[in-house]
Amino acid sequence: MVLAVIAFALLVSGCGGLPTSTTVQGGLRVDTQVDQRARVVVSAPIKGASQDVIARDFIRSGASFQETDENQQAVGRAYLAPTSVDRWKPTSDVTVYDATVGLGIDPLPADQLRLNVTAVASIDSTGHYVELPPGTTRSLVLSLVQVDGEWRIDLPPQGFGLWLNTDDFDRVYSAYRLHYVVKGTQRLVSDLRWFPAGARVATALARAQLGPVPAYLAGVGQTAVPPTAQLAVDAVDVDDTGQATVVLTNSAPTLEPERRRAMWAQFVATLLQISSISSVRLQVQTIGDIPVPNLSPAISDLTTLGYTLEPMLALTVGAVRRGESVLALDPQSIDDAAAPPVGGPLPGTTGPTQVAADYTGLALSADGSDLAGVARSRRELVRWRGGVPLVAPSLGSGLTDPSYDTSGRLWVAGLAGGAATIWTLSATSAQVGTPAVVRADWLGGRLVVAVCVSPDDTRAAVVSTAVDGSDSRLDVAGIQRDAGGVPLALADPSRQGQPLLDLRSVVWLSPYDVAVLAREKRGAVLRPFDVVLGGGVGLRRFGRLTVDQVLVPPVAGAVRLTTRGGLAGMVATTATSPGRVTGVQLRVGGRWQPFTGVSDLVVGGL
Repeated sequence: MVLAVIAFALLVSGCGGLPTSTTVQGGLRVDTQVDQRARVVVSAPIKGASQDVIARDFIRSGASFQETDENQQAVGRAYLAPTSVDRWKPTSDVTVYDATVGLGIDPLPADQLRLNVTAVASIDSTGHYVELPPGTTRSLVLSLVQVDGEWRIDLPPQGFGLWLNTDDFDRVYSAYRLHYVVKGTQRLVSDLRWFPAGARVATALARAQLGPVPAYLAGVGQTAVPPTAQLAVDAVDVDDTGQATVVLTNSAPTLEPERRRAMWAQFVATLLQISSISSVRLQVQTIGDIPVPNLSPAISDLTTLGYTLEPMLALTVGAVRRGESVLALDPQSIDDAAAPPVGGPLPGTTGPTQVAADYTGLALSADGSDLAGVARSRRELVRWRGGVPLVAPSLGSGLTDPSYDTSGRLWVAGLAGGAATIWTLSATSAQVGTPAVVRADWLGGRLVVAVCVSPDDTRAAVVSTAVDGSDSRLDVAGIQRDAGGVPLALADPSRQGQPLLDLRSVVWLSPYDVAVLAREKRGAVLRPFDVVLGGGVGLRRFGRLTVDQVLVPPVAGAVRLTTRGGLAGMVATTATSPGRVTGVQLRVGGRWQPFTGVSDLVVGGL
């Protein structure tokens, strides 16, 4: 059900608010938590150090900003003039720079230095991580002053955050997911954030979970946490048994039970990511536990609350095309070393479904009962159900390859009246169906190249370009639906995969990442990239590695991607010219292998 706004009735005068204050699949995922990591140890300023040494060591000291000496002072503060101590706010704005290039220092007049780095990523104060295009630079002018005969740094009046090189970043920061309730369900949808790992990470996560739903999930996810909620104390206590206790400011525990249950689910899902936490307890200051009927005060399993995380697709429904014949085939039945299975009829048919050679870009519904494609002219959309072709009403020109969501709606984009437009139509009956426009005002002045819906039907991944084909980008936006589940609009987008150029096909590998065909730089070959939502491509985060060390190998002639299961099960459809599909390549280990005798392979629900 749609959750109502929760009111916290304050009992204590003056307490009007709550105080504020991994990687690519195939190896560790980007959000895999590994607590045993090397500490970054830095030293206090060296007596008599020169200006450039003080500046360099201050930047380096940022890697241990959470470490304190016996006076509870971070080492980095020792490099600052007394008037600058409060201007240093390490988590306010983090720049990750390429360790292989390092820090450049140029002297300026009047005891000033200009510092320069090649920036590969940034993290804002809310923990959102953004990879930057190749060649991005950052510079900072520092003033040096004498304090008791030693050079110290006078930070700019606007303050300074943190510069971390790519080596230190991987030691200091980790990725975690915040969780929100999908409207009308007992499912959660997550948003990846980056926080410094260490003793205070539980507090950082709890405080972040108190915040609002990200804009790109507006109208899709909601929070059961009251908008005024804050922590009652500036820490989440984790005891020797692994129980984390989150205490909110004084308020009457008059929350309706379902709202309480949803709030518990959000905190439990978020805090149990920390390996040292085994259970979560929510309390109100001076009152005690926030109760959930029939449950203990400390919860260690999300499912006891009746909530689940984002689901994965089974990916056991598929189809292959041989010439003009399409047959059903379980993608998991494909043996990488054997000849292609024969296949059988699609549901509701007694033999191969005939699809004329003029139709391309095939897609299959999650249950395998509905097949769709577009004409090579990109002006006609057709569904096949029970083997019978159903021509959709005229939509426009430049139609993209269609795709299905798991609730049974068919998605396609194109141009209508000269404007980029996304349509959906029901694909659950033998009726042609009436297309419905999905409003996405942020697509004004752009052309949609591809659109695909996440396995939990909450988000759409959209690849688009400017009208002239430049400014290729990947955006992810929440899908806002009416009470009947019909998509109405896309929320404001969250741009992903910023370093990539010339993006093409997109497919969801999981609820947390997508694969796109793209180039990492001008002149490079098209290849599949795994884009972790909120975590980037990996190429820029690990600036010291080359493309071939961290990415999927290219496949010649690839025009479309799908998957039999994650990054390891990727499938590439190849073509000699637009709309003229010639074959299928299966990813097998570190190479691509032809799927002989098949001109196309589609997986249901993608």
